[in-house]
Amino acid sequence: MPKKLKVYQTSIGFFDLAVAAPSMKAAAEAWGADPDIFKRGFAKPTVDPKVVAATMGAPGVVLRRPVGSLGEFTEKAVLPKAPKAVQRAPQDRAQRADTSKQAEMKSDEKAKRNAAVALEKEERREALDRAKAEAESERARKQSERLVAKANAAFERARNRHNNTMDSIAQRREELDEEEANESQRWEREQQAHNDALKEAET
Repeated sequence: MPKKLKVYQTSIGFFDLAVAAPSMKAAAEAWGADPDIFKRGFAKPTVDPKVVAATMGAPGVVLRRPVGSLGEFTEKAVLPKAPKAVQRAPQDRAQRADTSKQAEMKSDEKAKRNAAVALEKEERREALDRAKAEAESERARKQSERLVAKANAAFERARNRHNNTMDSIAQRREELDEEEANESQRWEREQQAHNDALKEAET
């Protein structure tokens, strides 16, 4: 299901801009601006019926109108021409052109600064993610070492018990062997005494 469109509006250079987009990020990308433009208060959603009607008729298309005017938003808006009675002299037009060029340069510089800030933020975020991953890996390694050490300690205790038990069995075996030998000797003496008694009785 496609995401519901919203209408967003900003002012860049000599034009107010509006676009119907699924998110603030998408609107900023359509304008060629940094997504922080909303956080800094230079752009906002709008529910103006005329703006909504114009942008919803061309979703994703950036519509323009001269900045500060109340005219319709269109795809190919142009700045209004100055009345002939107050048209500026060639020198004034040159100054205006120079001012426009300076404004464009400032806009480019601002865009570059915004891009540099965004890049720096992304690098900091990536560095933080790497640090978190390394810390998690270190915690996992130490936990593994603790488990291995615990298992080795338990095995060493079990081996000591086994060795002690085997030693005790060996000692009892020696005692039993000695007891068996003594009993065999005693029995031999009993048999010899019995035989001697029989011989004496027969004589």
